[in-house]
Amino acid sequence: MKNKKFLYTTGQFAKMNGINKRTLHYYDEIGLFSPQFKDDNGYRYYTCFQSVQLELIVTLRKIGLSIEEILRYQKSPSEASFADLICEKKDLIDRSIQELLNTKSFLEKKSDKLALSLTAQHGKIDIITLPEQQLLLSEPITGAYDDNDFVVAADFSMRLKSIFGLYDNFGSRISIHHIFEGNYEKYDCFFAYGKQNPELYDEIRPYGTYVRAFCIGGWEKLKEVYSNICSFAEENHLELSGYAYEEGLNEMSLKNREDYITMITVACKSRLSH
Repeated sequence: MKNKKFLYTTGQFAKMNGINKRTLHYYDEIGLFSPQFKDDNGYRYYTCFQSVQLELIVTLRKIGLSIEEILRYQKSPSEASFADLICEKKDLIDRSIQELLNTKSFLEKKSDKLALSLTAQHGKIDIITLPEQQLLLSEPITGAYDDNDFVVAADFSMRLKSIFGLYDNFGSRISIHHIFEGNYEKYDCFFAYGKQNPELYDEIRPYGTYVRAFCIGGWEKLKEVYSNICSFAEENHLELSGYAYEEGLNEMSLKNREDYITMITVACKSRLSH
């Protein structure tokens, strides 16, 4: 046997490569990865150069290759056989990466909404600037949340899932004309935010100035908040237009219905500039 100074025991090699010692024993037993030397007592010894081979095996296992597939490759290794081996798995990795990115985006949006909900005050109204935003819209709804509206909601949910996989909860919108009329239950449709895709959107919510308000509590409190929005616009010489967009902020952390937070966003412009 060569000088043990340049060899590693199973325990040392396992620790160096972040792998379980029992896994190394198993790999040796099935012929997948064996030590460079074994002494007369059966003790296994590895060299540092074997780390590269082990890393490849660990990586192939991580991307879903079975031990049988790796063993078959080891029997006749070549560039062609390696390319065949990983071609399908590369596609799987790409899909997994996209799924993880979608999950990250989904969680970030939820986190942003929860952070915003912590600052929300019932009836508080701000003037904000929003960028252009692509929107996806459902079929029209009555606003009565009857059987028809639930069917529309289910269909819209399925559409969003088919496009995004994971998606943030969708909101509803109501024409500002219905707000002025006091018809607070005459909703237009459900809406969801797009992802800046040139094809997958139904409408653009334009860049501009918006009034933003918060309602804490059930739907019965929305009427009060909308009345306050109209008064705020009148006092500040603002003209409200388009739609009022309602979206929930804290569904993920909601304990009581009375704590539900709705954010309302309405486009506006100064009357003084006319």
